[in-house]
Amino acid sequence: MKTKIIWIFLIIIFFIAGAAGSYFLMKYLAPAGTQQASEEQELHSTESQDLITVRLLLPKNQKLEMAERKLTKRMKSTAFAEAVVEEFFKEAGNTHAIPQQVKLLGIYRDIHQILYIDFSDELRRNFQGDALDEYLLLKGLYESLVSNVQDFQDLKVLVEGKEIETLGGHLLLKYPLKSLVTAEPKPESMTAYE
Repeated sequence: MKTKIIWIFLIIIFFIAGAAGSYFLMKYLAPAGTQQASEEQELHSTESQDLITVRLLLPKNQKLEMAERKLTKRMKSTAFAEAVVEEFFKEAGNTHAIPQQVKLLGIYRDIHQILYIDFSDELRRNFQGDALDEYLLLKGLYESLVSNVQDFQDLKVLVEGKEIETLGGHLLLKYPLKSLVTAEPKPESMTAYE
Protein backbone atom coordinates (compact mmCIF):
# COMPACT_ATOMS: atom_id res chain seq x y z
CA MET A 1 0.00 0.00 0.00
CA LYS A 2 2.86 2.30 0.79
CA THR A 3 4.41 1.80 -2.67
CA LYS A 4 1.06 2.44 -4.30
CA ILE A 5 0.84 5.86 -2.57
CA ILE A 6 4.42 6.66 -3.54
CA TRP A 7 3.67 5.84 -7.21
CA ILE A 8 0.53 7.97 -7.21
CA PHE A 9 2.46 10.77 -5.55
CA LEU A 10 5.26 10.51 -8.20
CA ILE A 11 2.74 10.50 -11.05
CA ILE A 12 1.10 13.64 -9.65
CA ILE A 13 4.52 15.35 -9.30
CA PHE A 14 5.47 14.40 -12.89
CA PHE A 15 2.10 15.66 -14.11
CA ILE A 16 2.54 18.98 -12.26
CA ALA A 17 6.15 19.29 -13.53
CA GLY A 18 5.01 18.62 -17.10
CA ALA A 19 2.21 21.16 -16.81
CA ALA A 20 4.60 23.74 -15.34
CA GLY A 21 7.16 23.08 -18.08
CA SER A 22 4.52 23.43 -20.79
CA TYR A 23 3.28 26.66 -19.23
CA PHE A 24 6.84 28.01 -19.12
CA LEU A 25 7.46 27.12 -22.77
CA MET A 26 4.17 28.64 -23.92
CA LYS A 27 4.52 31.77 -21.81
CA TYR A 28 8.16 32.69 -22.38
CA LEU A 29 9.54 30.91 -25.43
CA ALA A 30 6.67 30.51 -27.90
CA PRO A 31 5.44 34.13 -27.81
CA ALA A 32 8.84 35.40 -28.93
CA GLY A 33 8.58 33.38 -32.13
CA THR A 34 4.90 34.15 -32.49
CA GLN A 35 5.49 37.83 -31.79
CA GLN A 36 8.32 37.94 -34.33
CA ALA A 37 6.16 36.21 -36.93
CA SER A 38 3.26 38.58 -36.26
CA GLU A 39 5.62 41.59 -36.50
CA GLU A 40 6.93 40.30 -39.84
CA GLN A 41 3.39 39.72 -41.08
CA GLU A 42 2.38 43.22 -39.95
CA LEU A 43 5.46 44.68 -41.67
CA HIS A 44 4.62 42.90 -44.93
CA SER A 45 0.98 44.00 -44.79
CA THR A 46 2.07 47.59 -44.01
CA GLU A 47 4.53 47.47 -46.91
CA SER A 48 1.88 46.21 -49.29
CA GLN A 49 -0.51 48.92 -48.12
CA ASP A 50 2.18 51.59 -48.68
CA LEU A 51 2.98 50.47 -52.22
CA ILE A 52 1.55 52.37 -55.12
CA THR A 53 1.57 51.43 -58.80
CA VAL A 54 3.26 53.97 -61.04
CA ARG A 55 3.18 54.22 -64.81
CA LEU A 56 6.48 54.77 -66.57
CA LEU A 57 6.69 55.68 -70.23
CA LEU A 58 10.01 54.30 -71.39
CA PRO A 59 11.69 54.89 -74.74
CA LYS A 60 12.01 51.51 -76.47
CA ASN A 61 12.05 50.51 -80.12
CA GLN A 62 11.68 54.10 -81.40
CA LYS A 63 8.51 54.72 -79.35
CA LEU A 64 7.32 55.09 -75.76
CA GLU A 65 6.17 51.91 -74.06
CA MET A 66 4.27 51.92 -70.79
CA ALA A 67 5.54 49.86 -67.87
CA GLU A 68 4.06 49.61 -64.39
CA ARG A 69 6.16 49.41 -61.25
CA LYS A 70 5.35 49.30 -57.54
CA LEU A 71 6.92 52.04 -55.45
CA THR A 72 6.68 52.94 -51.80
CA LYS A 73 4.15 55.69 -51.24
CA ARG A 74 5.72 58.90 -49.97
CA MET A 75 4.03 61.85 -48.35
CA LYS A 76 5.90 64.68 -50.09
CA SER A 77 5.32 64.97 -53.81
CA THR A 78 8.98 65.89 -54.46
CA ALA A 79 10.12 62.72 -52.66
CA PHE A 80 7.67 60.69 -54.72
CA ALA A 81 8.87 62.45 -57.89
CA GLU A 82 12.43 61.43 -56.97
CA ALA A 83 11.32 57.80 -56.66
CA VAL A 84 9.62 57.93 -60.09
CA VAL A 85 12.71 59.46 -61.75
CA GLU A 86 15.03 56.93 -60.10
CA GLU A 87 12.81 54.07 -61.28
CA PHE A 88 12.77 55.57 -64.79
CA PHE A 89 16.58 55.54 -64.93
CA LYS A 90 16.82 52.01 -63.49
CA GLU A 91 15.66 50.91 -66.93
CA ALA A 92 18.96 52.13 -68.44
CA GLY A 93 20.13 48.56 -68.99
CA ASN A 94 17.00 47.71 -70.97
CA THR A 95 17.24 50.39 -73.63
CA HIS A 96 19.99 52.35 -75.34
CA ALA A 97 17.88 55.53 -75.36
CA ILE A 98 18.29 56.00 -71.58
CA PRO A 99 21.85 56.92 -70.55
CA GLN A 100 23.46 54.66 -67.97
CA GLN A 101 24.87 55.55 -64.55
CA VAL A 102 22.79 58.74 -64.29
CA LYS A 103 22.47 59.99 -60.72
CA LEU A 104 19.60 62.12 -59.51
CA LEU A 105 21.11 65.01 -57.55
CA GLY A 106 17.83 66.58 -56.47
CA ILE A 107 14.37 67.78 -57.34
CA TYR A 108 13.22 71.31 -56.58
CA ARG A 109 9.98 73.21 -57.11
CA ASP A 110 9.71 76.96 -57.60
CA ILE A 111 6.81 79.30 -56.87
CA HIS A 112 5.50 78.89 -60.43
CA GLN A 113 5.11 75.13 -59.87
CA ILE A 114 7.99 74.27 -62.20
CA LEU A 115 9.77 71.11 -61.17
CA TYR A 116 13.55 71.28 -61.58
CA ILE A 117 15.26 67.91 -61.89
CA ASP A 118 19.00 68.03 -61.31
CA PHE A 119 21.03 65.16 -62.81
CA SER A 120 24.68 64.22 -62.77
CA ASP A 121 26.72 64.93 -65.90
CA GLU A 122 26.33 61.26 -66.96
CA LEU A 123 22.96 62.25 -68.42
CA ARG A 124 24.71 64.35 -71.04
CA ARG A 125 27.98 62.40 -71.37
CA ASN A 126 26.42 58.93 -71.65
CA PHE A 127 23.63 59.89 -74.03
CA GLN A 128 24.28 58.12 -77.35
CA GLY A 129 21.08 58.48 -79.31
CA ASP A 130 19.83 60.48 -82.23
CA ALA A 131 17.20 63.25 -82.25
CA LEU A 132 14.31 60.81 -81.89
CA ASP A 133 15.99 59.07 -78.94
CA GLU A 134 16.59 62.43 -77.27
CA TYR A 135 12.97 63.45 -77.82
CA LEU A 136 11.63 60.12 -76.51
CA LEU A 137 13.88 60.27 -73.44
CA LEU A 138 12.64 63.75 -72.52
CA LYS A 139 9.01 63.00 -73.38
CA GLY A 140 9.12 59.71 -71.45
CA LEU A 141 10.56 61.45 -68.40
CA TYR A 142 7.97 64.24 -68.62
CA GLU A 143 5.01 61.90 -69.19
CA SER A 144 6.13 59.54 -66.41
CA LEU A 145 6.11 62.43 -63.97
CA VAL A 146 2.81 63.89 -65.23
CA SER A 147 1.17 60.46 -64.91
CA ASN A 148 2.22 59.99 -61.30
CA VAL A 149 2.98 63.31 -59.61
CA GLN A 150 0.48 66.11 -59.01
CA ASP A 151 1.10 69.76 -58.29
CA PHE A 152 3.51 70.82 -60.98
CA GLN A 153 2.95 72.77 -64.17
CA ASP A 154 6.16 72.17 -66.10
CA LEU A 155 9.51 70.40 -65.93
CA LYS A 156 13.03 71.75 -66.32
CA VAL A 157 16.15 69.56 -66.67
CA LEU A 158 19.40 70.64 -65.01
CA VAL A 159 22.81 69.00 -65.13
CA GLU A 160 25.08 69.46 -62.12
CA GLY A 161 22.84 72.32 -60.95
CA LYS A 162 23.11 74.28 -64.20
CA GLU A 163 20.93 74.78 -67.24
CA ILE A 164 22.23 73.07 -70.34
CA GLU A 165 21.55 74.01 -73.94
CA THR A 166 20.99 70.49 -75.17
CA LEU A 167 21.29 66.89 -74.12
CA GLY A 168 22.49 65.29 -77.33
CA GLY A 169 22.75 68.30 -79.62
CA HIS A 170 19.25 67.96 -81.10
CA LEU A 171 16.71 69.64 -78.79
CA LEU A 172 16.98 72.95 -76.94
CA LEU A 173 16.71 72.54 -73.17
CA LYS A 174 17.02 76.17 -72.05
CA TYR A 175 13.25 76.23 -71.49
CA PRO A 176 10.86 73.94 -69.60
CA LEU A 177 9.86 70.73 -71.40
CA LYS A 178 6.07 70.95 -71.63
CA SER A 179 5.89 72.87 -74.92
CA LEU A 180 8.68 70.73 -76.41
CA VAL A 181 7.31 67.29 -75.57
CA THR A 182 3.56 67.84 -75.84
CA ALA A 183 3.79 68.79 -79.51
CA GLU A 184 4.21 65.72 -81.71
CA PRO A 185 7.35 65.93 -83.86
CA LYS A 186 7.19 65.56 -87.59
CA PRO A 187 9.15 62.50 -88.76
CA GLU A 188 11.17 64.51 -91.28
CA SER A 189 12.40 66.81 -88.50
CA MET A 190 13.89 63.80 -86.68
CA THR A 191 16.10 62.62 -89.53
CA ALA A 192 19.48 63.97 -90.48
CA TYR A 193 19.81 65.87 -93.73
CA GLU A 194 22.14 64.43 -96.31
